[in-house]
Amino acid sequence: MRYLVLLVVGVLLSGCATTSPVVDYDSSQDFQKYRTFAFISDNPLLIDDGASGVSPLLQGRLMNTATTILQAEGYVQAASREDADFMIGFTIGARDKMSVSSYPEFYRPYYSHWGWGGPYYGHNDVEVTQYTQGILAVDLYDVSTRKPVWHGVATKKITGSMRRNPDEAVREILGAILADFPPNNG
Repeated sequence: MRYLVLLVVGVLLSGCATTSPVVDYDSSQDFQKYRTFAFISDNPLLIDDGASGVSPLLQGRLMNTATTILQAEGYVQAASREDADFMIGFTIGARDKMSVSSYPEFYRPYYSHWGWGGPYYGHNDVEVTQYTQGILAVDLYDVSTRKPVWHGVATKKITGSMRRNPDEAVREILGAILADFPPNNG
């Protein structure tokens, strides 16, 4: 079960509302100069301790999807890391969460010998739901300075739909994060 959840940990969308990606960047950076990209290593996926058991297919999905998204925006994948303007790295994680809801239990109107009465509210019902929240972070580094210049992160409740179709979930989440790159000042 954990293997399936973690297969899509980096993939955080579809079915439920997604937390809007949160982006941070170096405002002194000139993002207009970026034309080419590469991945920070042959294995650019860093896996948080809480996300052990991640499918080896997830890294390839992230790399292919990021390449497609960036190329659609006019960026070119460099032949080598040294030839790139910026590099990309990914971090994924997961944490088990619990949702608690409390609401009054409603009873139907009652009938007594004096006539119909109003609705009766009895005790409160409490509903506890356990779920896994996935986290995907994308970090971009300037090749010339070797410093981070842009960070985007999104969280999402992992759903059955995501487990069944991880490719679509990766495209949706990564697309949402990278939609904010380059920043408005770039």
